Amino acid sequence: MTRRAVEDGFETYLSDLVDETYAAFDVAAVLRGSRSGGSRAVSKLLKNSRPLERRVVRPKLREYQRTILRQFDSVLDYAADDAPFEDYADEVLRRDLYWDALRPRVRGERREAVRERLLARQRAFGDDLAPLVAADSDDFWDAVVEAYDREAAIDLVETHFVFSTPLREERNAFAFELEIDPGEVLGGLARALPSLDVEFTDEAIRSMRRAERTVIPRAKRDVNDAFDE
Repeated sequence: MTRRAVEDGFETYLSDLVDETYAAFDVAAVLRGSRSGGSRAVSKLLKNSRPLERRVVRPKLREYQRTILRQFDSVLDYAADDAPFEDYADEVLRRDLYWDALRPRVRGERREAVRERLLARQRAFGDDLAPLVAADSDDFWDAVVEAYDREAAIDLVETHFVFSTPLREERNAFAFELEIDPGEVLGGLARALPSLDVEFTDEAIRSMRRAERTVIPRAKRDVNDAFDE
């Protein structure tokens, strides 16, 4: 099927996941748990969490969405090609959201193990997408029914739409952080306050898992509807 149709089908659920993650994200909990939790800047931001969500959190999540889509583009290149995954591995890893968030202290054998696990995950995604890319239909759901049986399509959703897996499997290996400039968020006198570097790894896990519990059942219902037509 056309590459654009595959991309559109994937992006629909990724966009839903980002929206649900944003809705579940508790920026106040992140600020209260930060190392600067007692600072004046944090106090100001806690009183004005909605601007912080709109101007910092949502753009950050959209940035992650773009990163995932860029990686997906490389995975699709592999899925549509007869070349070995090793030919695409460097580019896939370069675009990997988790590899970019790897803590500097993760070195040596553990770093290599994380690298191999991230690549294996994307290789499996590409292998599972290959039948869809090769399908004759240009309609996404017609192609899904052509490429898979119901069980295989459900398995693809349950396996590859769970974006939090690396973070849960290697919880201490990654750090997701926000740089917050109170002046940019609040304006006025807040411009005199220092910027904050805030880690939100734990909140990322919590909000992503909550989003997945909404989006994945929705995607599975769509799969079943396609096979029931």
